[in-house]
Amino acid sequence: MSQIEKIIRSVIDPETLNSISDLGFIREVKEENNKVMITLTPPTFWCPPTFLYMILEDLRDKLRRNYSEVYIEIIGHHDGERLSKCINNGLKFEECYRGEIIKGEYEELKRRFKERFERGKSNNLVKLSLEVTGEICKLLAEERRRREGG
Repeated sequence: MSQIEKIIRSVIDPETLNSISDLGFIREVKEENNKVMITLTPPTFWCPPTFLYMILEDLRDKLRRNYSEVYIEIIGHHDGERLSKCINNGLKFEECYRGEIIKGEYEELKRRFKERFERGKSNNLVKLSLEVTGEICKLLAEERRRREGG
């Protein structure tokens, strides 16, 4: 497994606790001269921007540790252009959605999902719930790729 594959595999969807690789988010990866461009598509057009931004921040931050230039493009999402622009300009979620979200709400949501992640490691009911959600997400991604011919 290459360095970039390991990085991508380490990025976890906060809703399912599955790797974005396993969930079929990644559409294309271009790597050249210490630069990387990743195109991704969430499983659904209406994936909540909050959860998607958590994924994008994690992906961007991990890639920047290893590459001098990082560009992430989101396609097939209702707010993909905006999210792409914000994440590539280094904006925080609250800056990207200024005036549309309550201050501190995003960070609180991230904190709660981190706690759930920790609980999911040991609580069988939480683990089962996340596995079911992950499987549904995988099925949605597979169906989307099938419909789009990819």
